[in-house]
Amino acid sequence: MNNNDNRTGRSETAAATETVTSRQMGKFPLKWVIAGIVAFLVIGGTAAYALIFSKSPKQLYLFSELKTFQKAAEDFEDQNGELADFQEKFAEMASSTKTKVTGGVEAEGVLPPEFEMIQEIINEAAITTDVEQDPKSDKSFTKAGIAIQGENLLDMEIYQSPEQVAAKIPSIYEKYLYLNSDEYGQFMRQVDPAYAGPEKLNFQPLTIKDFELNEKEQKHLQDTYASFLNEQLKDEFFTKKDNVSYEHNGEKLSVTQVTMKLSEKETKTLITRLLDQMIKDKELHTIIANRVVKIGNTGASQMDMMDPETVKSDFVDALKDAKEGLKDAKIPKGFTSVLMVNGDELVIDRKMDLAVTDTESGSENTISIHTMDVPYDGDKKRDQEFKLDLVSDNEDEGASILLTNKISKTDDANRTERLKGKISSNDPAAEGSFDFSMKSDFSGKDPAKQTISRDFSLGSEEGLDSPLKIEGNVTQKQDVSVKDNYSNQLFEIKLNGGADMAEGSVSLKIDTKTKLKKNADIPEVNLDSEVNINNITPAQMTDIQIKAGTKLQDLMLQLGVI
Repeated sequence: MNNNDNRTGRSETAAATETVTSRQMGKFPLKWVIAGIVAFLVIGGTAAYALIFSKSPKQLYLFSELKTFQKAAEDFEDQNGELADFQEKFAEMASSTKTKVTGGVEAEGVLPPEFEMIQEIINEAAITTDVEQDPKSDKSFTKAGIAIQGENLLDMEIYQSPEQVAAKIPSIYEKYLYLNSDEYGQFMRQVDPAYAGPEKLNFQPLTIKDFELNEKEQKHLQDTYASFLNEQLKDEFFTKKDNVSYEHNGEKLSVTQVTMKLSEKETKTLITRLLDQMIKDKELHTIIANRVVKIGNTGASQMDMMDPETVKSDFVDALKDAKEGLKDAKIPKGFTSVLMVNGDELVIDRKMDLAVTDTESGSENTISIHTMDVPYDGDKKRDQEFKLDLVSDNEDEGASILLTNKISKTDDANRTERLKGKISSNDPAAEGSFDFSMKSDFSGKDPAKQTISRDFSLGSEEGLDSPLKIEGNVTQKQDVSVKDNYSNQLFEIKLNGGADMAEGSVSLKIDTKTKLKKNADIPEVNLDSEVNINNITPAQMTDIQIKAGTKLQDLMLQLGVI
């Protein structure tokens, strides 16, 4: 698959996220299984209609969803393509990354002397890291340090290879402490005799390529499920109205309203047939299992080791459980989806409604989704919205999510986005709401060479035991070039906590510079005479404790803490 194909797959994954695993998933509530499948039906199966010109209501519905999905993918690529391409290249090439972190703490009023001392240390401290890594050999070497007023206080070295991981703090103990990767399980059982996780460490990080579909997988899913939906979604499910008046922010548009409506019987039949297709689709099982296994078996995960056959079996069992539960499910109003399609055949407004009656309690649970993406004022402005309402007859259930974004462009190089979000819950264990808002000013025509200033506020409201509010600013300066193999990122963060932080503020500055290159400068580390933490003798442990205790005491005296 070439780079453009990779970009397309990556963008479509992100677009799908914008538009709309554990092992034991068989007991997932039926109403969410139904809602998820319906979302897949509406959004995921439109690829069969990429080249249709004279469109019936069904064709217009599916084609406009596809075109809107593709437009979201293009927008994502325009804003993030260079950065994502660099990350993919970073995962494949040797690199050198230098990072410096500084910060500060400010507080109002008179502070206790011990806090003033700590505050002074933090304000004058700097943490640095220098990382050399080679993804092909799966090796890395990191040097980290802490300095106060430019004077080094503490250094650390970390070496990692497929066989071992080792760390040394020279100013505290002169030897490396290391662990062989295939002895990880043995070490964990010394800490916790009941440990039942991975026996071997896997240091290879997950990348986006681990989740991208290859050409064969893409073709299978497109051929199988586009064909399925083309056959199962009947023409009589769809109706349309032309020249419908749609008003937003004082501007009137003439749009086409397209409706897909299924009765209870039609909804259940469609979902049942889809579940049957997924249950017998062995290639789908493999696609899912391979990715779940990669997640579950990466790093020092504490979950049980996964194997593909177990994941496949669990997945199929969950689908069968959902199918069995669907038999007695009540979907009294069926399923309805209404699209407002503009002259460019893009969906600017979407509403979906589904009600599921709980067979045990008899309560009705209504799921409503509303999305909006409306350009106006000559495309200089754009309003976006995602709203999810979960309404139940049971007053202890139900929740809502509301996200809005107002985009305003001054010119090709400058724009402002005002994002707001609110999450509310009726669950007695977490009743209340959480609010978030952020104003972002983007400066720079090229997204890879931009300055972005974000003012944000987040907090909880009524009902929660510990309400809080935090405000702050994040300024990001980025200069990334795939062609020239470098990335420079600067983040300046300031948090103002108000009463929740004693009217104080915390600041953080993170300066990272990465250079891609042919070969990493990783030193050879001989661990033959170093200390294997699996085989530490009582004498070695006593030696480490004495030396470390003495060095730490000297360090505290140097800092004036004791």
